Formats: sequence, structure tokens, C-alpha cells
Amino acid sequence: MSSKNIYLKPMSDLEHVLGYRFKNKDILKQSLTHASALHENHPKASYRDQSSLAFVGDAVLKYAVARYLLLNGRDQVVKNSAELHKGTQTIIPNAILAKIAHEKLHLEEHIIRGNAHVAPSEKMHADCMEAILGAIALDCGVDQQKVIFDVIEKLCSDRYQTLLKPIETIRLKSACDEEEEDYINVSRYVFLRDQARPLSQKLIVTDNSHKRTHWQKLGQVILWLFAICGFLTILWLIANFIIFQLSVDVENQGWEF
Repeated sequence: MSSKNIYLKPMSDLEHVLGYRFKNKDILKQSLTHASALHENHPKASYRDQSSLAFVGDAVLKYAVARYLLLNGRDQVVKNSAELHKGTQTIIPNAILAKIAHEKLHLEEHIIRGNAHVAPSEKMHADCMEAILGAIALDCGVDQQKVIFDVIEKLCSDRYQTLLKPIETIRLKSACDEEEEDYINVSRYVFLRDQARPLSQKLIVTDNSHKRTHWQKLGQVILWLFAICGFLTILWLIANFIIFQLSVDVENQGWEF
């Protein structure tokens, strides 16, 4: 079977699903290149296969999942290293990675491979997903932790929801006025994820409730003005109708004013 029979979608389609745009397209191509493609001199293959990137991606995945569970996990998970290890195993096994790679990324449409691998194996799916994560980690630069965290959370977070604390909110002091004691609710997950950023990039919470109130009051005043104008218009129409009827009656009866 010729290589043209293995249809490969553009890498841009994969970037769209990942929610990440690669600065270096070559590293993305390498992450998709299986060793069999090099053996057959596949025209779309990178000059290196994905194995080294898969090694990096495996480490990145373990770190990201462990960190997420540590920040968001239930107390019995966070306080017990064995439970943390067990939690990471909800994602890391090849069978799980292959399932995510197939169902969410459709990597069978992107893996650059030899003709003997028309239907990619479970291991091929898992290795490619790890390689993609490794490629993202090396490509994203200074925002590495946040970018990797967001991508893995998007792809994998549904696998360990049972290990997480219930959704709740944290009340934070308003940042718009240090003297005011206004508080607003912020999602716990947004708050915890934000803690990984440098201090200069921390989440700044502002309270715009007073601005919304002013606009609401202005809207109410405008509505009242329209209502009053409408009421006066109706009264004017009724008065004109009565005057018209009286004038008609006068003409019919021959009265004179």
C-alpha cells in the first residue's frame, strides 16, 4: 500500500484542537514522526523521530497531573503520597493516553508513519501524545508551566474529577480600592491555577459592581422617562379625541359657542 493511502490532516487542525499554536512547526512535525516513517523516507517526516520528545512529555505529564492534584485534590488525596501516585495513574498509563489521543485529538489522522501502520497501535497513540506534550513544553518558552497546565487540563481533567474537591468559591478583597472592604467571589480553580504565575502576573481582581449599579440606575431613569412620555402622549390623544367628538356633536345639533 502506498503512503498516499494514509491520509494526514494539516498540523494546523491539531493545533486548533490543542488550543496551542506552535512557534516552531518543525518540533511539532518531529512529535508526529514515528520511527517507521524515517525508515521508509516518508516525504512528510521530520529528520528525527518522536522518541526524545516522548521522554520529555512523559516527565511533563507526570509533573502537571501531580501538581494539579496537589492543588485541587481532596484532603485524603493531598495528604497521602500513595493516593497522589494512584491519582496520577488515572492519566499516565498507555491505555488511557491512547484513549485520549484517539477520542480527543484523533491522532490517527496526524501521525506520520510507515505504510505498515495504517491503523496506529495503542502504544503509537500514547507515545505520540507524550511527544506532543514534550514539544509544547520545549516550544512555549517562558509561559511553559501555564501553557502545559492549560493543555493537559483541557485534555485530561475529566479523568480525575472524582479526586478533586467540590467546586467552591474563594472570597477575595477588591483590588480597585484598598480602603474599601468589598469582596467578590472567584472560582477556586482559577485562584489556585493562578498561584503558579510570577507575582507580577498574579490575578488582579477588580470589583465593577458599583459601575454596573450606576448604569442600571441610568437605565431605570431612561425607562421611566419613556413611560412618562408614553402616558402623556396617551392623555393628549384622549383629550383630542374628546374635543373632536364634542365638535362633531355641536355641528350635528346646530349648537353655537
